[in-house]
Amino acid sequence: MTLEVNEQCTKKSNLLIPDVTVVVGRRGDSSVVQCGDNPGDQITSVIWLIHHMNNSQCLFSYAPYINGRPQIYNNCSTRMTLTNTTLTIHNTQISDGGNYTCDISSPAGTFIKTIMLQVLAQPFVSLDINSAGSPECRAIGGFPAAEISWIPHSDNINTSEIEDLDDTWTVISTYNYDRDYVACFVSHPTFVNVWSQLLLLPGKTGDHRYISHHCIGRIIAFIFFSCLVIGLFLYSRYKSKVERET
Repeated sequence: MTLEVNEQCTKKSNLLIPDVTVVVGRRGDSSVVQCGDNPGDQITSVIWLIHHMNNSQCLFSYAPYINGRPQIYNNCSTRMTLTNTTLTIHNTQISDGGNYTCDISSPAGTFIKTIMLQVLAQPFVSLDINSAGSPECRAIGGFPAAEISWIPHSDNINTSEIEDLDDTWTVISTYNYDRDYVACFVSHPTFVNVWSQLLLLPGKTGDHRYISHHCIGRIIAFIFFSCLVIGLFLYSRYKSKVERET
């Protein structure tokens, strides 16, 4: 699945000056980067110069007719295929992210376009009690690294980020403060809504219960509604008392 956010080019004389187009892909899906409109049979060559996020470079080129037959050169990943002016990255990985510059030559001139491919990976999130008895929130295998926050706020929270071998990030946040309850909130570009979970800690019994993010909203709504009802009831009694006194 690929989302193209912006696609703009500026033509100047016979040369197309590149504006950066941002394409967002998901790890494991196919990502598609396109080099503008396809001039059809007028193409003399298509060259993709790729600068990956890890500073490596590779080249994927195609010339329709050289010595009477098509010529293809590719020292990039075998997961990449080129169809006319469109480059497809199959089973996209984090390391595929970077700048993709396309150079099309035709009798009409040279056309250049740069695409920035950003690859996202959704983390696996969990909230549990660690071996030391403290609440620990984890966001494993995300890219970019997830952001973790807690309620109630505490100055005694330890958060660490670990880069994994597959270029993803694991974020571990530990809440080191004695509370009856804590709530962990995790935000990430791949989440439609912020992930959240409430953990009840009844004393030192070792028992704990979870309330998922689906229930937190209901609890907040119930508390708000209860306060509203009590407030209306007290206001009604106060108003009746004032009317009786007057």
